[in-house]
Amino acid sequence: MKPAFDLSLYAKRRDRLMELVQSPILLMGNGNRVSNLPSSILPFRQDSSFLYFTGCPLSEAWALLENGRFTLFLEGPHEGDVLWHGPEPSLEELGERYGADAVLPPSDLDNMVEKCSPKVLAIGDEGRNRRIADLMGKQLVFGVEHGDAGLVNAVIKLRRRKGPEELAEMRLAARHTQAAFVTVMKATHLGGHERNLNALFNAVLATRQCTTGFDTILTQRGEILHNMDHCHTLASGRLLLVDGGGECPSGYTADVSRTWPVNGVFSQRQQAAYEAVLAAQLAAIEMCHVGVEYRQVHDKASATIAQFLHDEGLLTISPEAAVEAGAHALFFPHGVGHFLGLDVHDLENFGDLPAYPPQCPRPAQFGTCYLRLNLPLEANWVVTIEPGFYVVPAILSDPVLHERFKGMVDFDKAAEWAGFGGIRIEDDIHITDDGPQVLTQGIPKQIPDLESLIGTEPFPDLLCH
Repeated sequence: MKPAFDLSLYAKRRDRLMELVQSPILLMGNGNRVSNLPSSILPFRQDSSFLYFTGCPLSEAWALLENGRFTLFLEGPHEGDVLWHGPEPSLEELGERYGADAVLPPSDLDNMVEKCSPKVLAIGDEGRNRRIADLMGKQLVFGVEHGDAGLVNAVIKLRRRKGPEELAEMRLAARHTQAAFVTVMKATHLGGHERNLNALFNAVLATRQCTTGFDTILTQRGEILHNMDHCHTLASGRLLLVDGGGECPSGYTADVSRTWPVNGVFSQRQQAAYEAVLAAQLAAIEMCHVGVEYRQVHDKASATIAQFLHDEGLLTISPEAAVEAGAHALFFPHGVGHFLGLDVHDLENFGDLPAYPPQCPRPAQFGTCYLRLNLPLEANWVVTIEPGFYVVPAILSDPVLHERFKGMVDFDKAAEWAGFGGIRIEDDIHITDDGPQVLTQGIPKQIPDLESLIGTEPFPDLLCH
């Protein structure tokens, strides 16, 4: 597979990284993962930082950056590979394809690492982390001990800001995702099944040479925020929440959420809640300007949701007081969004380092503790904006939360909403000097547009058998 971009772009990225770090650097690619037996390989996805700096999507790869040189370490063809996998390029051809100054077998890696003691990043492949950690006498634990702090911060600095080539890929991912959403909206019929719609969503993306950037959430149990079960028949009166995104061959993904009524028409209660969430999203998007604290964007969405909760009698105190106390979070219990790029929660493998100021921990308050970003917005960042409203039995029946928010929330009133499910509306936002650009604006979310699409085409017969 060829690199997504011109080799000169990857060279510039590596040069900038070496300039920032001023030390040899070892980048680790992911290894293969097996299912039950060595020859049964699970679908492979390259480590995103490795992909960003090398363009190489191959498994079992390593890259050493030293003295301005880029050395790739790759497994060559094994005896018998041509029979099972067909002809494969030589190491020399792979080096030329990815712009490497040299390509060596992984057996040469240990000696070179011992000689130059490079800075290194932890990745999601714990076996590879352990190999290098043991060799260098360091601790590398994915999501905990990320590696050299200077290298981590340099990678974050470079990857947070998206270049024009990246933004073009994210727009492409948005277009493919739009096709999947619209197709599923049209194929939503009473008596259908969640698993069939999930298969259809994936099939549309596959025909466009995309995978899913993450496991698709497609459920009538939208109050379970990351519900990836697709096990229910589509029933009248239910809302279908779909949170999904297509990932282009380049690795860049979209992340979109839409919610619509299975029977094609919002009930009065569903419409009131939906309009509140949509108003919260639009107000939050409008705030996405350079220099605005993302926490303020979250607070704006929270205030709009809180006003709806107050109007419905679910809150017994003012919306302002509810947001300050965190009472609104019983119905909007997550942050308003996150970074997006090569990963759906971009850079989150580095914990809170990319998303929070130094020495600034996450808030401890219920709900707000799940805010994934708390920095002033910068030009050419891409973030999601995804407020929601959920009626979560586990939250509303929690005795600790009952006691904490007694006198603020009318829990008897909330019980009348049992079985409502959840609503989430999410779009991908490019922060520009001229204001926010919605990359996913083509995906319908206004009520008339949704109701005009739902159930307007038969479900494809080939997917029913």
